[in-house]
Amino acid sequence: MERKQKLPLYVVDGKQQFKCYKSLESHEQFCCGWVQDLQIYTPGGCENTVVLAKVMHSQRLSQPPLTPWVILAPSGEVMSAHCTCMAGVAESCTHVGALLFKVEASVRLKEQATVTDEPAYWMLPGNVNKVHPEVGHKIDFTSAAAKRRSLNSAIDGESHSRPTFRMRATKATTLTPTPTPEDMDKLYSDIHRTGTRAVVLSVTPRYCNEYRDPTLPIRDVKSLANLHGRTLDTSDFSALRQHCQTLEGIANITHIQAAQIEQRTKGQLTSSLWFAARAGRITASSMHSVYATDIHSPALSTVKRVCYPQHGPVTPATTWGVKQEERARQEYISKTNPKHHNQEVQTCGFFVNPAFPQVGASPDAIVACTCCGKGCIEIKCPAKYKDSTILDACSSNDSSFPLYQANGRMHLKKSHPYYSQVQTQMFVTERMYCDGVWTQKDCAILRIFKDRAFWEPRLQKAQEFFVEVCLPELMAKHFTKPPTSQTSASCSGACGHSSR
Repeated sequence: MERKQKLPLYVVDGKQQFKCYKSLESHEQFCCGWVQDLQIYTPGGCENTVVLAKVMHSQRLSQPPLTPWVILAPSGEVMSAHCTCMAGVAESCTHVGALLFKVEASVRLKEQATVTDEPAYWMLPGNVNKVHPEVGHKIDFTSAAAKRRSLNSAIDGESHSRPTFRMRATKATTLTPTPTPEDMDKLYSDIHRTGTRAVVLSVTPRYCNEYRDPTLPIRDVKSLANLHGRTLDTSDFSALRQHCQTLEGIANITHIQAAQIEQRTKGQLTSSLWFAARAGRITASSMHSVYATDIHSPALSTVKRVCYPQHGPVTPATTWGVKQEERARQEYISKTNPKHHNQEVQTCGFFVNPAFPQVGASPDAIVACTCCGKGCIEIKCPAKYKDSTILDACSSNDSSFPLYQANGRMHLKKSHPYYSQVQTQMFVTERMYCDGVWTQKDCAILRIFKDRAFWEPRLQKAQEFFVEVCLPELMAKHFTKPPTSQTSASCSGACGHSSR
């Protein structure tokens, strides 16, 4: 194995692979004190010398040091080398180079006489075992090249001061006068006329309004779930009701805010904002139960469903239905796309209509095409009928099934909660129709259109429910707090209202 390079040339001029591996990095390791415990051993009957050292990890001081070694001939030729690092098998890693640099510096110091006629080994970089935190002005930022020059000068006996920071020379320039407000106004006006959206204009009072983000922060829309205040918990219902009537418009939002809510709740069940926006609003899925309940003695399940949607029950049937939605949506697209022009189907979030913000809806998707206009999609995958066809389910005489067959066509029962749900979705989203029913074995696509005569009394009831039930519950938990004899007597005597 040819390893006959002289020591100074071993790291720099080797022609085999890894032989030119970062000689400056090797010297930097030596100058920084990472090379420690230099040991020399000459076997009996052999003229070669084994030199061993420890080299610390610069980034991992807690790990055991590496142990490079070299075999040197009396002339300084490197006969062989090795290191315990991953690159050490090539016999020319940076740790071997750092060891050789320390040997070379030690030999030079030995040849230089001092006033005490002893080698000045104190000039060599000290060993570094630990690195401690230090304030900035005490940290040595001297580069490896500057340290090398300083060490060479010290070994050669030359006077060499510690390297210092160099400052870039500055040329004398003529001071520019400070611009006047009129000068700045002219500059801003010239920039504005270019038509580019310069950043400086976004913080200039005259032009900053043109840089307003069209999407306002969603924090401007406060959740109705945050209305609860303990000061009203002990109020009798007549006082609480009177106070709530003054807050009838508390759910009002702008069109921009409504668009924000829809955009940021597209994850629906996976979005925390989706639950926050629904809290206190009569949603499409709860419209049927709200219309059916008595405002003066509302069903507790309906109150909880409207005011605390995040606490709604999760049943195996609902979980199964949610898992089938994407498959049903893709089947809807595959069946309807060939029959419509430029049809687009998109997922959506929670819609709130600023005209009646007490009500909201979350269709499973929205659809639009040039032939039919805009509509929404409501996917139903009832687990009870997952193994039945639509016709079989219609013929089962099951009153809970939402569809019925008449004149060779299927229709959605107006008495079923699904009909209230899709009507609410259409009026809230301002779309003309709603499509969709699907089961595991069959797919039926029904088109339902707006039914204003059906919708208007339900909207009126929902708005009354919001003021008479939702606000008292949101502000004082009037219907869900544990009843007391005092509150029960006061409610029944004053207005016939049950605390439950």
